[in-house]
Amino acid sequence: LSFHLANRLSSPAMLSTQIMSLIREAFDADPEFRRNLRADILAVRDRDPACTCLPDVFLYFKGFHALQTYRVAHYLWKSGRRILAHYLQSQVSQNFQIDIHPNATLGSGIMLDHGTGIVIGETAHL
Repeated sequence: LSFHLANRLSSPAMLSTQIMSLIREAFDADPEFRRNLRADILAVRDRDPACTCLPDVFLYFKGFHALQTYRVAHYLWKSGRRILAHYLQSQVSQNFQIDIHPNATLGSGIMLDHGTGIVIGETAHL
């Protein structure tokens, strides 16, 4: 997942290897991130009739990609690295047309179906 997201979110301002390191850091440091990722992928599998297998979610579902990138950005925000969190938010908005503020509060087991045009602000609690 870190490799795939990093390649989708890279730009001249930040290489995919740098982004991959941030994703792996969040994944390794935050047990809640791992629990939420599992719950999110199962939510897509259980609720989306277009999902025929779990690898499809990892590879092709941009709502899932945006949500997992939000989780990395949220980890960075809580760690005081707000510029990096905003960078990821911006890249998600540009690449997936989904805008989730890094300081929003999102639970687990979330499915963003299609996702285009979704905006979740800083004060949102889902």
